[in-house]
Parts: sequence; structure tokens; C-alpha cells
Amino acid sequence: MYLYEVNVSHRMQTKYADSNQIPILSTPMSVHTAIAATAKGRIDAIQVPTRAPDAGEVLLKVEYAAMIAFDTYVTDLGFYVEKYPVTLGFSASGTVSNLGSGVEGLKVGDRVTAFTFGESQNKGVQEYITLSKNVVAKIPDSLPLAAAATLPDNFVTSFYTLFNQLGLPIPASFPATTLPPLASVPVVIYGAGSVSGIYAVQLLHTAGYKKIVAIASERNHEYLHSIGATDTIDYRSASLVENISAAVGGDGKVLLAVDCIAAETTSLKTLGSVMSPLGKLAILLPLKEGSTVTNAPDQEMYWEVRPEKTPFPKGTELVYVRTFFYQQDETLREKLMPNILPALLESGVISPSRVRLLDQGSLLERDEERPRTQTLGVRLMGVQIGEIACRIIRTAKKLGIKTVAIYSEADVDSLHVKQADEAYCIGPAASSASYLNMDKIIDICHRSGAQAVHPGYGFLSENSAFSNRLQREGIVFIGPPASAIVSMGSKSESKNIMISAGVPCVPGYHGDNQDPSFLYEQAQQIGFPVLIKAIHGGGGKGMRTVTAATPEAFQEALDSAKRESLKAFGNDTVLVEKYIETPRHVEVQVFADTLGNVVSLWERDCSVQRRNQKIIEEAPAPGLSPELRADLGAKAIAAAKAVNYVGAGTVEFIFDNDTEKFYFMEMNTRLQVEHPITEMITGLDLVEWQLEVAAGNPLPLSQETIPMVGHAFEARIYAENPRNNFLPDSGTLLYLSTPEPTHIFAPTYPSQTRTATSSDYTALGASESSDPSLQLTPSLRVEQGFTQGALIGVFYDPMIAKVVVHGRDRTEALRILRKALDEYHVVGVSTNVEFLRRLAGNKDFIDAKVETGFIPKHHHELFPPVQEPNASVIVQATLFFVIREQQNAILPVASSTTPWDSLTSRRFGGDTYKRTVKLQTEDLKHEISAHVVQKGTGIYDVTVETSQGHIDFLSVPAHLRDQNTLCVVLDNKNLHTTIVSQLPQSAVPASQSANTMERLHIFNEGQKITLVVPSPAWLLSLGEDLLSSHKGAIKAPMPSLIVELRVKVGDRVEKGQVVVVIESMKTETVLRADSSGVVKAVGCKTGEMVEEGRELVDIEAEDE
Repeated sequence: MYLYEVNVSHRMQTKYADSNQIPILSTPMSVHTAIAATAKGRIDAIQVPTRAPDAGEVLLKVEYAAMIAFDTYVTDLGFYVEKYPVTLGFSASGTVSNLGSGVEGLKVGDRVTAFTFGESQNKGVQEYITLSKNVVAKIPDSLPLAAAATLPDNFVTSFYTLFNQLGLPIPASFPATTLPPLASVPVVIYGAGSVSGIYAVQLLHTAGYKKIVAIASERNHEYLHSIGATDTIDYRSASLVENISAAVGGDGKVLLAVDCIAAETTSLKTLGSVMSPLGKLAILLPLKEGSTVTNAPDQEMYWEVRPEKTPFPKGTELVYVRTFFYQQDETLREKLMPNILPALLESGVISPSRVRLLDQGSLLERDEERPRTQTLGVRLMGVQIGEIACRIIRTAKKLGIKTVAIYSEADVDSLHVKQADEAYCIGPAASSASYLNMDKIIDICHRSGAQAVHPGYGFLSENSAFSNRLQREGIVFIGPPASAIVSMGSKSESKNIMISAGVPCVPGYHGDNQDPSFLYEQAQQIGFPVLIKAIHGGGGKGMRTVTAATPEAFQEALDSAKRESLKAFGNDTVLVEKYIETPRHVEVQVFADTLGNVVSLWERDCSVQRRNQKIIEEAPAPGLSPELRADLGAKAIAAAKAVNYVGAGTVEFIFDNDTEKFYFMEMNTRLQVEHPITEMITGLDLVEWQLEVAAGNPLPLSQETIPMVGHAFEARIYAENPRNNFLPDSGTLLYLSTPEPTHIFAPTYPSQTRTATSSDYTALGASESSDPSLQLTPSLRVEQGFTQGALIGVFYDPMIAKVVVHGRDRTEALRILRKALDEYHVVGVSTNVEFLRRLAGNKDFIDAKVETGFIPKHHHELFPPVQEPNASVIVQATLFFVIREQQNAILPVASSTTPWDSLTSRRFGGDTYKRTVKLQTEDLKHEISAHVVQKGTGIYDVTVETSQGHIDFLSVPAHLRDQNTLCVVLDNKNLHTTIVSQLPQSAVPASQSANTMERLHIFNEGQKITLVVPSPAWLLSLGEDLLSSHKGAIKAPMPSLIVELRVKVGDRVEKGQVVVVIESMKTETVLRADSSGVVKAVGCKTGEMVEEGRELVDIEAEDE
């Protein structure tokens, strides 16, 4: 029981009004201050009407109010509360301020106590309250108001429990003049030290019961004996069950009992051991999970004993006490508070429980002092790799949390392994044997002492079984509850939930019937084109678009989607829905805590995708009105609330630009890859928020205070070849140079002060703006997962890094992005950097005309024909080659026996250094010659011969600043050009293929141009036998796994027929026959890992 004095103005301090200025009026227009839960985990002062009493009602001026445990559940857990604010307080005491007609026995000024329950306006922690006369009791002048405030709820609960729910007869008078029928039957009160328990002991004693067994803390025993308990037992006693049986006597079984605690693993378990099958137990609701009666954030409550957890013998009658229902008993409704309680108080038969007046400041002040910040622990395990693992480690280090990394044998030298405080090898490279192995992960948690696991994204991040396993092991899963993962992890179930929650969904079939013929029929009814989509997972895996309405096309796409889904998510169930041909992909970042608070951290636009995966994202989404943003945010919050979500989640919508209608697509129950752009516009650290929520703390900000400042972009750097349908690449990062980041975390901004309305539309409908007073400067983050020298393997996702930028507006942010991409240089694997640069410079993209089909729609602009490099680039490559050759020539040679061996480029007797350098374009279609004459130290004449003729560059100053930087002056322009040499692998025979020769990668004005230094003719002749290949040879386009081999030697195939299905970087690729013919040779088998260039199938074409 918590008692608060509310009649003194400073105890009700509020930002809304000075309570001393509120007059005692009984008109409908008066207002007063009340203390309410305004959201789960939050208490605040609000203004409420002072309603005049109607007939049969009393207007009470409250002096003291009492809160019980249920109030704290309301505040911290929002238990059974759907609408806020809700005023607190179950009892109150004070004086009568006004009376309605028909109220007898009371007058203005009388001292009273009242049972304040039911609707929010009838609760007690407010200055004035209008109540029915049936819940108001007059108290003696000798009874202090502070003591009287604790009476009503607890007294009514005890009286109703004993004399209604337990079935004991109400005595004709108190004290009873005759013994009740069961006077000698022992009655056990578990939790007798609680206020309700104390009143129960008093009432039983005055009603004539002779054997009252009180179970309570030892400090209450003396007091309980003084008010009528015959036996007292410490609930912490190691022999509690035996002590109860001894006190009861006989067979030691209890026939009548009251449980005032109702906690599963303490009171219920104990009473289950002593109750008779013929016994009756009254349980004061709600039931609490676990062993505590506190409002722990992870504690659940119930209205009845769960059958699977019942400790009671068969036959025991359980009665669940809901105090509010006492008014269903006409006698108690009319007599208990108005007559019985005043008489008991006047006679002294009942004395109020001892109370502790909480007089150290107002309820609001005490609430501010209430410890809210819990710590997650001192050791955190991340079960991720790459940039997200590094991202989690950075926040953990900032918060002083030690980190534990896991790695496969393929990742032993990875960046996240080096950055973590500890690292453990978890198994071989295959994810099924390492990063998906729950037993190994949990074992390492115990070995390392990790108290929590952050799953990042991918792997086990959306695996409900993993979440449940961790919970059973006592390890915190930093993510949503397993139930939410299950509900939202299934695209079909999630859509059904969203439809029920009023969130619009795309038409489609979301059922369990997976028969291919049935699914094809559903597709016909929906209308082509349709989208086949795996019900689990994300990232574009298990997703296929079917445009042709033929059974064959549908079946091929269905088989591919199911196979990829099974590999990626362990489930091949799919749904079929209408494919919207010109949509945008707009998603809302939501965050929820364990107290039930849910906020929107604004939306992101992720429309520009390739292979159904995002490559560039921005926040906020361009072109949304505040009203539309509010509607999106409200629907996303509704989605999260529909599944009792906790943590970071993303609700994804398909948005129609033309109609501005949006449809729920799916919810990702994890942190998203693109979360940094949300951080950049809010100034928040979302990983830190995840840790706060996982520790049980409330969300750091409410909706109306969340900033939305400026505009942000994220570009994902992938190891892939955009000109080869974005196929993943693998290899070593021979050279990596990135733009210099300005920030590690997002810049911080002051909280906003938007005014929330009843619909929250004002709070959710923020306008895209930047406050000039913030003096924003351009910001850049580079989220790296790999460093120079790292190996990008074939086993995992090929993302190398993310470039994240922020500016005052979209125009500035886009300009920063283009510059950052210009400065991002990679050699060793193919990347999409140049493609992203062209995308960021595309006019329609600049104008925010984005859609998910943006890349195919603008294919010609984004993939312009490869031009012969201009003469300036040729000059730079040539000078780099020549100067490097000169420098190598003058270096000491270890095996030299004569100084002349190191002078190959020297000329004597006035000879001039001359050199002809031959280069080829990367596609080997163009050969260029450049003639170099050295005029002096560091001065060169260069003549470039191109298909358009020759161009002279005279007296060009040039030198190498380092092995990768050429300093040169061309056309009076001082250039510092990065040029990286990539030598062929020594084991690869020379051929006409570019990857068997030295390649020079020139980074020039935002472009990467690759030129090939041709191998000499004699070297090519040695590999002549390897140069010829059959017309129908199908080679591996990249290092990959053979998923399915569909042909054998001797099979006849048709042009376009699927021959081999491969997988690399978790993505399937179908290889088809280029011509009709007969399979002559097969160079692979299903399940085999093959290197790039391996001849998989040789088809002898018909015309040969």
C-alpha cells in the first residue's frame, strides 16, 4: 500500500496549473489536477473536469490517496489498460465538498473515506472526485485521514473474499455473538502481513473463528497475534509446508485458505502442497508470474491458474477474487461501505492497518526519483559478422559493455574479431555449422559469461526458436519476444494480423495450401503479374516475379523461390500476391519497450533495389506530406501493438506514387541494415536504444520529442558486378581507400517540442525541415566490415560497407553522397561503387522520382556503353607504368653480381629514355599505344595513339608520391590520381582473358577505369591450348556452390533451357544453355564448390 497526501499545493506541482488557484466549485466547467499514467512507464499531472454531483453522488475533496500494487502495474506495465491517461489510486480520504440529491447520512464537511475504482475519473489521486454514495463511508473524528485512506479497497477486498467468495456466513453483528458453523476449521491467510491480509485476520477473529493461521514476514508476527492470529509462520521458513501442516493439525491438509500474494512459484506453490482435495482457496487477483509481487518489466499476470502450472490436487476449488465485483452482491453494494464499515470503525472492532505516509515530496517528485535505468549486463555477445558486428561493438564499448564475438574458420582474421574483447571460433565456414548452430552459440555464452546476445541482422536474428532457447538459458535476447517473431516472421500470418488491426494489405493468397496447382489457380484469380514470396525471412531471398501467365513459367519461379527460401530460412512456404508494377518501398522504423510504449522514428524510402535487395536508402521519404507521414506512422505503430512488439522493428509498406495509397508488406523483427539513416535524422543511437529496452527501461523519448532533422542517404557497397546482372564477386581486397568520416555515431540534436493531440497526428506528422539555429554541417559515416587485405568469401553476404551521409536537406545530402562515392576506391573485387555514383547523379533520382523499378526503367542511363578511355587517362596510366618501371630498375637487386644489372633504364652518351607502352581496355576491344620520351628529371613527352588519331602531351611533370599515387600536371591541372596495379594470379595460365594479365585501375574524377597490360605473344602461346573453347561451354561466372545439376552427358538441351543452378553470397543464379545441342562433358557435381571460370557443362552446338 502506497499512501500519498494530495491536499497541499506543492505535492501536486504541475506544469499545467497551480492547484491553489483552482476553486472548489461544483459546476461542470471547473477543473482540477489529477495524477495519471499518461503512458506505460510514465506518470504526469493532467487537468480534468470537476464534475458536479448528480443524484446519489458525493463530491469529495481528497486529502490523502492510497495506491496499491495494481496501480504500479498500470503505471509500469499498462496491465489491462488500452487508453491513456488513466488516473491512479484505489482509495481516498478527505471531506465532503458537495452532495447530490438523495444522499442521506452525510453532509458537507464530513470526514469520509471512499473506494475509488472503476473508470479513470473515479480514481483517487486527484484533488476532487465525484463518487456514488455507495462507495463512501463516514469515519470517526478520532481516525486520522491518513490512516483512513488505506481502508476501502483492502477492507472491501477482505470482507468480500471471506463472506462472499469463500462462502463464510456474515455475522448478524460484529463482534459475533454466536459461533459460526465452521468456527473450529483452521483458516490459512497467506500474505497476512499485507493490508488485505491484516483486515482478513481482524474480520475472522471478530466473526468468531478460532484457528487463524497467518503466514507473513516475521516482523509482522507480533502485530498479527495482537489482532487475532492464533498461529504465525514466516513465509521464508525452510520448513514452511511442514509448519503449516502442523498448525492446521489433523491430516495436515487445509480446507479454507486465502492467498493475498498470488505468485506462481511462492504462495501458489506452497498452498498447492497443503490444500485438501476438498478444500477451497480464494485467490486475490491478478496472479503474478514467478516468485515476486513486484512490477518487474518481464513479469506477466493472469486471471486464473494456468492448467499446465497448477500445483493443486484434483478437487480443490479455486475462487478468483475480483474485488470490483462486490457490487454485484446487492447487500454488500448497499450496506458494506455506507453502513457496515462506519459501524465497525465507530465500535473499534476494526482498526485501520498501520500505514507509512510517503511524505518525501509529491508523487511526481518521487516518480522522478524512482530507479528507472537498469543495466543490461557487463558482457554482450554478438552473433553477427561484417559491418553490423563492428557497429554493435562500437556502441557496447561506448557504454562500457564488454563484447564477445564468434567467428567461423573463414572469418578468423575478420575485423569484428579484432575489435571484440573476446572471440571464439564456432565452426567451419558453412553457416549451418557455425553462425546458425544454436547449441554452440549458447555454449560459448556460458563459457564467456555473456549475459545477452545481439543477433544483428541475418542468421538467427529472426529465429523464434533461438529467442526461446536463450530465454530458457537465462540469456537476454536483444530483440522482440518470440511470439512477435513468429507472427511477423510469417508473411501470411502477419498480413492476417494486419488486416484485423485495420492496416491495409496487398490482395493475395496467404494461406497454408502449398499445392502448385492450387497456387497457380490463386495466381490466375489475383491476376498476373504476381509475386511469389517466401513467408519467412527477407532481403529479397525466396522472391520471384511471374509476368507470363503460363503454368510452366509459374512452376519454374515457384520451384526457384521455394528452393532459395528453404536454404535461406529453413522453410519453403510461400504466399502469392498481386505485383504492383510501379511501387515505392517506404518503411517505418518503430521502437517499443517492455512497458508498452511504441513510437515511430520516421520513415525511410528504400525503393531503388536490384535483385529485390536495397542498395540505396534515404530518410525521410521524399515528397510525403505531414498528414501522410502521420498516417504511415500510426499504421506502423498499430502493427507493432497488434503483436505486443518490443525493441527495434521495421514495418514495410508498398506505396503507390499515383494514388498515395500504401499497403502493408511485412515487418522485419530486427534492426535493419539501413538503420544509420534513421540515426542521422534523429540524432539517436538505435543500438543503444536496443540495449536500453532489453534491460527493461522505458523508451528514452516520447513521440512528440523525437527529432527529425535534415536528410540522410545510405549507399551499400557490395562486392558484385552491376554489368553482369549484379552477380556477387569474391576475392581479396587488394586495395581499399575510403573517404574520411566525420562521425562514428550520428550527430546529436535537441529534443523536439511538437504538441501531441488525442489522435497523435501532430506528433507523428512532423514536417521535413532543419532548424537554422542548429548550424548543421555535412556529416559522413563509413560503416566498414572489412579492411584492406580482407577476403570477401562466397559463404556470406557480399556487402563490404555502407556510406552514410547527412545534410541540411536532400540536395545537400545527395551532393555529399556523390563526393563520398568518388573517394571510395576498391581493387580486388568488382563493386557497385561506380554504379551507385551514376545512380546518385541521375536526374530522376535527384528529382526524387523513385520507384522499385527505377533501375530497369533507367537501365540505359545507369549502364552507358563503355567508352574508350580518354587520352588524359591513358597518359596517366602510361606515366604510372613508366615511372614504376624506372624506380624498380634502380632498386638494388639482391642477387646482382654486377652494378650494370640494375641499370636497365639508364642511357649513356646522350641517349634519351624512350618507351612504348601498349594498353588494352578491360573488355579487350580496344588497344592503345603510348610513346614516352623522358625530357629531364620527372619531365616527359607522351604521344597517345587512339582510334581517332594521335594526341601529344609535351613536357609533362610527373612523379609517384607513393606506390599508388601519381602526381601529374595535365592541361595546367594539378592531379593526384590513385592508380593500383593488380597482378594476375601466378597459377593462372596466360590467355586473352583480362584476369590473366596485369590490370591498372585508375580512379579518375569519380570513375574507375581499368586498363590491361597485354601479356607478350610468347607467353600467350604457352597457353594456346587453353585459349580455344567450345561454343557451348558454360563456365562459372563467380566462385559458387553447385545447387542443382540438371543435365548429364548425352542429354539433348534446347537454347534457354536451365542447365545448372549455382549459389554465391546466399543468392541463387540460374545458368541456361546459349544454344541447342548435346551435352558433351560435365565438369561439376551437385554440392561442389567451384572457382570462377570453371567449365561446368560443355554443349556441342547443333551447327558444329
